[in-house]
Amino acid sequence: MLRKPQTVVLLLLLGSVALLCVRPAAANQLWHDVNRYDAHGNECKLHEKDDVVCSNLCVADISNCPSSLQPSCPDNQSFCADGQCHDQCTDEIQAQNPCHCERSGKKLPAEAVDLVPCMSIPNVTIYEFHPWNSQVDIRNACGSEAGIADQSKTVGVWGSTWIGGNIDAVWAECPKAPAPNYKYSEGYWLATFIVNGALAVFLALWSVYKYWAERGIRAAPSYSSGSSENASSLGNDGIAALPKIAGKETLGDDIDKGGSASEKVPALSAQVAGDQAGSLGQGITLCGYNSNIFGTFCVWSIAAVTVLWICYMGVWTADYYGSLPGWRHGVTYSLSYESSFLELASFLFVWGITFIILIALYIVKPRLRNHFRIRTLPSKGQLVCVTRPVHDIKLVDEKVNWVQHRINRLTERLIVALSRDREYTTCPVDVTSGNLIYFTYQCTRYIFDRSTEQFAPFEFDTGTNHRRLVAQARGLSSEEAFNRQELVGPNFIEVKALNIFMGFAREFSGFFYIYQFIFLWAFYFYQYYQVGLVDTGIVLLSATIKVTLRMQSERRLKRMAEQEEEVLVLRDGKWAKMTTRHLVAGDIVEVTAGAHMSCDCILLSGNAIMDESSLTGEPLPIRKFPLHIDDGEFDPAGSGKISTLYAGTIVSQVQPVAKASDSLESDRVLALVWHTGTMSEKGQLVRKILFPNPITFIFNEQMRIVIFILVLYAGFVMGMAAYLYQGNSTAIVFFGVFALSQLCSPILPAAMVIGQSVAAVRLRKKQVYCVDPQRIMIAGKVQIFCFDKTGTLTKEGLEFYGGQCVDSATGKFKTFETSLPSTDTLFQQAVASCHAVAELNGQLIGNPVDIEQFRASKATIDPAPEYLDAVIPPEGSAFGKTHIVRRFEFVHARASMSVTVLDEATNTLHVFVKGSFERIKTLSRCESVPPSYDETCANLAREGCYVLAFAHKKIDAVDQTKIKDFTQDELESGCDLLGLLVFKNMLKDDTAQAIAELKGGSTRTVMITGDTALTGIYIARQCGMLPADSRVLLGECKTQIDEIQWVDVDTMEPVKDIIPYLAELGSDGFSTTELAVNGAAFERLCHTGEIDALTFNIRVFARMKPSHKVECIEQHMKYGVTAMCGDGGNDCGALRAAHVGIALSDAEASIVSPFSSSDRSIMSCVQLLIESRAGLATSFANFAALICYGQVMSGMVKMASFYFAISLTENLWMLIDGAVATGMMLTISLSGPAKWLAPSRPTSRILGPQMLASVGGTVFINWLFGAMVYVWLFQQDWFRCNEHSTAEVDPNQWWLLGDNYEAAILSFTSAFQFINNGLLVNYGYRFRAAWYKNYALLVVWAFLITFVSYMLLADPNRVGCAFRLNCGTASVLESDFGTKVTWNIEPYNSLLGHNVIPKPSRYALWGYCIGNMVASNVWQLFFINGPVRRLLREKKPLRRLKVKL
Repeated sequence: MLRKPQTVVLLLLLGSVALLCVRPAAANQLWHDVNRYDAHGNECKLHEKDDVVCSNLCVADISNCPSSLQPSCPDNQSFCADGQCHDQCTDEIQAQNPCHCERSGKKLPAEAVDLVPCMSIPNVTIYEFHPWNSQVDIRNACGSEAGIADQSKTVGVWGSTWIGGNIDAVWAECPKAPAPNYKYSEGYWLATFIVNGALAVFLALWSVYKYWAERGIRAAPSYSSGSSENASSLGNDGIAALPKIAGKETLGDDIDKGGSASEKVPALSAQVAGDQAGSLGQGITLCGYNSNIFGTFCVWSIAAVTVLWICYMGVWTADYYGSLPGWRHGVTYSLSYESSFLELASFLFVWGITFIILIALYIVKPRLRNHFRIRTLPSKGQLVCVTRPVHDIKLVDEKVNWVQHRINRLTERLIVALSRDREYTTCPVDVTSGNLIYFTYQCTRYIFDRSTEQFAPFEFDTGTNHRRLVAQARGLSSEEAFNRQELVGPNFIEVKALNIFMGFAREFSGFFYIYQFIFLWAFYFYQYYQVGLVDTGIVLLSATIKVTLRMQSERRLKRMAEQEEEVLVLRDGKWAKMTTRHLVAGDIVEVTAGAHMSCDCILLSGNAIMDESSLTGEPLPIRKFPLHIDDGEFDPAGSGKISTLYAGTIVSQVQPVAKASDSLESDRVLALVWHTGTMSEKGQLVRKILFPNPITFIFNEQMRIVIFILVLYAGFVMGMAAYLYQGNSTAIVFFGVFALSQLCSPILPAAMVIGQSVAAVRLRKKQVYCVDPQRIMIAGKVQIFCFDKTGTLTKEGLEFYGGQCVDSATGKFKTFETSLPSTDTLFQQAVASCHAVAELNGQLIGNPVDIEQFRASKATIDPAPEYLDAVIPPEGSAFGKTHIVRRFEFVHARASMSVTVLDEATNTLHVFVKGSFERIKTLSRCESVPPSYDETCANLAREGCYVLAFAHKKIDAVDQTKIKDFTQDELESGCDLLGLLVFKNMLKDDTAQAIAELKGGSTRTVMITGDTALTGIYIARQCGMLPADSRVLLGECKTQIDEIQWVDVDTMEPVKDIIPYLAELGSDGFSTTELAVNGAAFERLCHTGEIDALTFNIRVFARMKPSHKVECIEQHMKYGVTAMCGDGGNDCGALRAAHVGIALSDAEASIVSPFSSSDRSIMSCVQLLIESRAGLATSFANFAALICYGQVMSGMVKMASFYFAISLTENLWMLIDGAVATGMMLTISLSGPAKWLAPSRPTSRILGPQMLASVGGTVFINWLFGAMVYVWLFQQDWFRCNEHSTAEVDPNQWWLLGDNYEAAILSFTSAFQFINNGLLVNYGYRFRAAWYKNYALLVVWAFLITFVSYMLLADPNRVGCAFRLNCGTASVLESDFGTKVTWNIEPYNSLLGHNVIPKPSRYALWGYCIGNMVASNVWQLFFINGPVRRLLREKKPLRRLKVKL
């Protein structure tokens, strides 16, 4: 026997790795005898046991009974076989023979047939009762009462020693009666078998019928999209590639009415158009299906049976509580013959079957409906199922270890096996009025082309040549429009916004909700419904938040996408009014002010001012110009933008041009419909929002390992339950289910979501709006922040600084003039006319630079121009009213614009060209360019000036009507340089502070601008992005095939080799030299592959086109989490491409980026990172708290519960799960963000060293204290010999297993641990506000600590008795403790009758628990978040992106 308590507890700890061995005797614990020895090793003083019932003594002949037990009945009665005296021994009385142990017939042993009982022995008192040897004590006491001298030789035991030899009597210690069982003829079981049997028959018949009905399709050849001729046209982003078809020759006679018997199973067309080239998705297939009445019946049968199984669980739950209606009401276990074991086993069976059904339905859900349809050819079916591979987007891709790699491989194989690597979309097949077969997939119509035997979307090629586009101004005929609409469908994007019911149905169909549902139902059943209701409330709250946010987003998108209004369309040469739904590519529409563009159009005639804020976030209206009538090519991504009216934008103002030199003349503003529906710019954005690819974060990757570990650990806990627990199998299963649910809490998903939800609410209060809350966690890990310059780092508008003209006589610069009237007349006229500014309701509209330029000229715009535009010079000017005869708008690719003007005063034609000083130098005659031109421009740019250059030439007398025949190159050639127009690009007031905070937050800042490199470098230095004393080398070249020329921007000295400069390291270990490149140099570096080595040496990317910005963002994304901030103008692509994009837009939500800020300050970027880091830290704090909760609960609490066959009291369970776990989780989420960005980012790895050390250390400390408290307990005299005996209780009634000292100690120790866990994870001031500022958490924590301390330290009272702690049976409390009980207490189910801990021991235990809390807090404060962690970081820093900030 083990007498030392230390050994007992040590073995209890080692039990976590013990082998499963033989079960111990029911009266003892596994490793010690209960109540055998006291704390000093002496045998316990035996207790007296009163009123013990004796078994009947059975004999073969009544004369063999001891004399005291000889029958003695009144004269008129007889002694019967039931051991009693009766008037008559009837057959019924005789059948109640106690010596037959309720057995008869073949079940009655032959030795017991003739046994009869003696007279009953009165109840006895055992003065020295041995609990571990209770049966022997009872026999001896009863034998002594009967006067049997030596019963060991003369009396046997029923079933083991029968009468014979010296044995002349046996004790009727009957074996337990067989447990009741079902006959399975009960109505509820018959109904179960019939319903499920019928379903099995239906499914079998369907399988046979389906096999027979699909015999034809199985014989047909099948092609997937992997084949060359049937390759898919869907890219990974879900946007379809479009075969371009022109005019009426769309499909011609190839589309006929009939079908071929040998038709191939088609795939989507492989022809690619536009920006989707090169992104074909592989493995996409189409399958056709026809609905079937029998199949539909089977589907509804499965749904009905599933609902019935769920209802069946409800029936058994109601029966458990005696809540069934009718005669069963008030009768517990009525369905199981009032057997608790049978009730629990039955519920487990129903519960398990329901769980299996729900999981199976979840697995087969994508393919279930089509399984009950008849497969056929896609063109022959009523439905088409599109199967598309799913490719996750990994936003944070880190190197994985061997374990992670193996688990990822295992997960991927499981995903493939369950077909979760594919997306299944079933679309109804329809037929147009022209008998064309089609289906709609992701808002796009796919037409079946019988000539190619493929389904494909169609886009009409309107051409790219300017003349060809303008030539279509005559419009379409009704027949042409009808044919085109048959192929592309209506110009309308239908967004299905689910109602509230369907929204919740979609949400609750996820795996985690099935897990939560099934485990919470076990709570409802097993006397734990209060906590189940609390957890259900948390789950519903989390789901409601998610559904509400998703529905709001869908409705907002629906309002934006579904636009329809009336418009004038030119059909059959006549103007007709119709809705925008009927527009097709090639239509000519009249553009009117206030109209909402529903499709992409090309402006053919007149001017338009467009509000594009809802599409791009650009706050200022944009002026659009008609297409020039020349042989130029329409470039939608370049020069064509200024003539494109995008869907989703609003027409602010229109200006017809009746007299134009190079564009279509009309008294209406005309536009050619270019792209409709999802083919438009807005349509593609809507599709990307509606059908995004799944996003994988590092958290998702490592969560797989956590789940794998938890599953293994749960299995281990179940094994330990079977090994240690002294109960039956059903009780073991239930306790294992509880352990699993506590190990991986059902509210864990809600805990992970609530952090980012709170962060989203806080961001909104700071005018930062989020349309994708999932990105908040990504934003918390941003390592690189890229910025546009103009309007982002600097103020929206430029300030006029001055001008510097060229002396035409000397060819040198004149003095710099800060007043424009002091400059040359031609220069003034150029400034007043060479722009694209318009006036709308008294407000100047156009490019901000053009607006500031025009304001500097003091000129005004003629509201009724004779030509394109007219400028009225300011009073006193030397030039007259200037008419804009022809204009070539600014194009990023050319970096210039030009106008041909007519001076009304002199009737002279002039050509003015404006652009970047580099571009204008190449356009100007060499002799007109001053020798100091480059130096002057560089110096101005170095001072942060925005420099524009002007050139001019005078056109000799020519017919103005012939001006339109000149190309742009012909008009701009041979110009003379006029001078420079200089603006100051001023920083926003808080830009420098924001950059400093970002860099202080370990975030590298980068500039990506379309401005000159020198201006960008100046701004970067001004805002602190570049250190003021750093050397900056500028790399420039004209094209990507030229060599890059490097120069020192401060000395302008050329640098042949930059490597030695980059090798010079500063005190921080990074290079003291920074690089800047222009767009061409960036292209060159990308082309040669050198960009990878220089990415983090380049601080300023200048002269970057929109496509360059996207490439630059993608380059940075290779190495770290990258964010982009811009104004939503020409950086839309970069904002969409970045991990995190934030648009500085007045709109509440911009669809070009997941975040937008109406504050228009880059301090919004700082706030985004602060809140996102706090949200990420909060989510992981909740995760850590719940994991600690699960580990402590399934560790010492469950192991001790299994070993001692005890449980926390019912109300304490409610307190821990309902108040502690839930209350602490909610208050943890209320922790505010830090005031400043910390020099590091919160961990995103749940298996990282910080998380493992934090959780592992806390769990170990709690386990250690939880074990040592039992060492202390086994040393207490008041505990030893008063231990809980497992032989005296029913483990199925778990709520009655807490009335003992073992459970009381466990209750108090674990309660303090659970409460303290919430405080521990609240530390971490780096990313969140200091722990003492989370007032809600502190109040809850203090209240709970005080509450539990009161229960522990106070004498027996109403509060403690409500939790059955430090309490006892009322009579015991009054007799032993003098406590007068005025409240109701259910009698304790222990021999001692109470679990009141002596007062000195209470204070000792309280101090012990406080010591546990102190140790855990010291671990967190000094090791995890304190000096030890800082020391380890210095000596062994974690692998991070090492870049110069």
